[in-house]
Amino acid sequence: MSISELFSYFAYAPVARGFLALTAAGVSFPLIGVFVLRLNLVPLRFALMHGALLGGAAALASGIDPLAAGIAVDLALVFVISPLSRRSGLRESHVSTLFMVLTVGLAFAVVYKADVPAQDAFSIFWGSLYALTRLDLALVASFSVLIAGFVAVRFRRITAVLYSREIAFTSGVPERALTNAIMALTGVTVAFGMKLIGALLLDSILLLPAIAATFFARSVKGLFVIASAAGLVSAAIGFFVSLSFDLPAS
Repeated sequence: MSISELFSYFAYAPVARGFLALTAAGVSFPLIGVFVLRLNLVPLRFALMHGALLGGAAALASGIDPLAAGIAVDLALVFVISPLSRRSGLRESHVSTLFMVLTVGLAFAVVYKADVPAQDAFSIFWGSLYALTRLDLALVASFSVLIAGFVAVRFRRITAVLYSREIAFTSGVPERALTNAIMALTGVTVAFGMKLIGALLLDSILLLPAIAATFFARSVKGLFVIASAAGLVSAAIGFFVSLSFDLPAS
């Protein structure tokens, strides 16, 4: 396929919206991936992924917007897991494991009892990049700006929390508020990521760029910058490869 033929696809609104949304996510979502890695929130990410799956299943069963339902369930999980872990003395990862199993079990129960068509159910796993509306694109872009702004404005305090939550707290940094904000952003990111590329390949845009950045970064700032750049490059290249070889964009 020639370059002119490749770019001709962008005349179609679904393709153009998909590309813009994916590149915006490629820049911003790896920033959340840095938090997930440095704060050991990988089990929480699994719980949130299954929570978004539960929200999507409930949405398909009731006819509401799957993205809104996924965000709602993930935010509810964050505001349950965080205080529960503090009160119990357990780490977020331990509490997250409980909700990870609970939510995926409920999701499959909803799919079964509501007799959700298999094709619709599997759409949650694969995402729907080319089915984005203008509103979806605006939401992804706005949320991406919010993530970047949060990291930029709170960078010094974020650096302290990433170094040590305990030391940050004793130094006067509002560690609890920052951690809760990070967990909430992670929940919404997971829901958006599943909307774009699905549950099965969510980590390709969330964690893999952040993991790649750890091999090259020499500072916390470098970690965020390289993760964002790697996410942008991988998202853009992946999108063009998918068009060239007629493959799913995820």
